[in-house]
Amino acid sequence: MKLVKPADAVAAIPDHSIAIMPAGCARATDFYTALMQDIDRFTDLTLCSGFSFGTYPYLAKGLGRNSRYLTWQASAHTRELFKEGDRMKYGFVPIRLADVHRVVSDTGEIRPHTVVVQTSLPQADGQVSLGISVGANLDFIRSAKLVIAEMNANMPVTAGDSRVSLESIDLAYEANTPLWEYSTPEGQASDDLIVENVMSLIPDGAWAQLGVGAVPDRILGRLSEVPGINLWSGLLTGGLQQFIDKAPGGSRIVAGELAGSKTFYEFCNQNARIEMAPTSVTHDVAKVGSLPKFVSVNSALEIDLQGQSNGEAIGKLQISGVGGSLDYIEAANLSEGGISIIALSSTTANGKYSKIVPFFQEGAVVTTPRYCTDYVVTEYGIARLRGKDLFQRAEALIAIAHPNFRDQLAGALA
Repeated sequence: MKLVKPADAVAAIPDHSIAIMPAGCARATDFYTALMQDIDRFTDLTLCSGFSFGTYPYLAKGLGRNSRYLTWQASAHTRELFKEGDRMKYGFVPIRLADVHRVVSDTGEIRPHTVVVQTSLPQADGQVSLGISVGANLDFIRSAKLVIAEMNANMPVTAGDSRVSLESIDLAYEANTPLWEYSTPEGQASDDLIVENVMSLIPDGAWAQLGVGAVPDRILGRLSEVPGINLWSGLLTGGLQQFIDKAPGGSRIVAGELAGSKTFYEFCNQNARIEMAPTSVTHDVAKVGSLPKFVSVNSALEIDLQGQSNGEAIGKLQISGVGGSLDYIEAANLSEGGISIIALSSTTANGKYSKIVPFFQEGAVVTTPRYCTDYVVTEYGIARLRGKDLFQRAEALIAIAHPNFRDQLAGALA
């Protein structure tokens, strides 16, 4: 490992290459600044990343004249870029998280030359920790020819499989910039009822996985009420601190990413109860499916009367990604006593539109096929679709739709 300035690290990235940027709440701020100052020297550069909370500073200048951005997990910031419709500058690649480490690798379809990661400061054992953002980074590091690390004094040292040897890092610099913080989104009045309905389905001794958002965050804060509960999730948020404070010491916790406040990150530092693991483990369908009573809780933008869900696009606009929901839904189907749950409010926040729809609009995508959907939960109840014919599915979904839309939905069956 060689200590350099951020500008020197940027200068080491060759033209005509692919570079992976940090994701989650990890962000190499000093590197981004240096990259933007030198972005126009490239005649061909592709930047890639998964989902990142907050803004993407390295997109601030529109990627310069000759650069392109690819993602497999769109976000609030990138959806504005996709609205611009410049397909030569911004691209979305549909990839399940279970496949990211295979598709984005030195033997895959997207072959990165450079990976940029944010780590802790070096530890006594000659290693750094990927801290709150393990994800696919361990696999990216193994594939990349050039590994650049921002060793940040604020990055916690986490337990589990989060360590990287200094020998695996080519260039590094030290930083003291704050980590990005995540707070639970403001919810709707219906959220408490949805949480109660979901909680009624989780059996004692379950292994639970949660998506991200107002409802999953609130469920996480309640899971300690379930005897013998364990957590296995691609990402866990600040409610984990409340869970650990209340849950018995025997509960196992496995996660790939963490997102929360500065206080939460300090809580995670050297916390042996939180086992970090790479995406190739957290989203391994066979491995997760071997866990007994695995319960997957995710959400969707909309679900149609056949039971197929769309969690990615509003019409033709890509606002999210395939993510790991289907990985976990399949794992729940394999698990002995497992169930999968799609939990969503019955309407949009303004109440104007039903999230249970007769058909998807043009351009919308199917994130969860109808044959994979098990439970659907709204504030109006629980519909189990597994084993039901198409008409029975529609009837069950109409029963948990908002009352203002039930007649309209029933009319669509005629």
